Amino acid sequence: MAKVVESIGKTYDEALKSGLEQIGLSEDEVNIEIIKSPSTKKSFFSILEAREVKLLITEKNSPKTNENAHKEKEIVELDEDTINSAKSKIEAFLNEYIKTMELSLTYDINYDKGIINVTLEGENSGIVIGHRGETLEALQTYVTAVVNKDSETRIRLVFDSENYREKRAKSLAGLAHREAEKVIRTKRNYTFEPMTAFERKAIHTALQNNSKVETHSIGEEPYRKVVIALK
Repeated sequence: MAKVVESIGKTYDEALKSGLEQIGLSEDEVNIEIIKSPSTKKSFFSILEAREVKLLITEKNSPKTNENAHKEKEIVELDEDTINSAKSKIEAFLNEYIKTMELSLTYDINYDKGIINVTLEGENSGIVIGHRGETLEALQTYVTAVVNKDSETRIRLVFDSENYREKRAKSLAGLAHREAEKVIRTKRNYTFEPMTAFERKAIHTALQNNSKVETHSIGEEPYRKVVIALK
């Protein structure tokens, strides 16, 4: 029977760490859902401050949470009321964010196949992306939590700017393949520098069908790393 735990922390990382310790598995071996958002009394502008986040962490090797079932859940279509409500919350946040931070940005929100895509463009795109996409990831995590607060339906959001995600994923895939070749040649594991969850996933995905190497993550946030090892 698959393991399932609920964990609470003042931040996403704290809740994740606690949950992984309880379930006794690594981040790559579980599915993670945010089921309670940070307090709406705080905003993104104090995003590094503590908030309460509640996660549902489920072992992947479960008939109910296998890869195909998880994908089906991710692409479930949302009804019009849910989409419109989510868009209103996103717009309210972005309008406040752009005004308070005095940024020169425009945004576009569109729904496609179960996902609400939020694209930010303008002179300050670099600020929104941040170092290696960290600000973009923080925005996505926070707004996803806000949108899903009190929602019976799981709503997925993807934030992007200047096509950053696709460009970064391609760059990381190339790097992953190059380092994998070195591991095969030298027979020595290779450990990347600390990466965001998005970056780690890009590495895992790039090498998931490689017959000679495998990948796994080690360490704790924000210093979690991907390791390439021979099979």
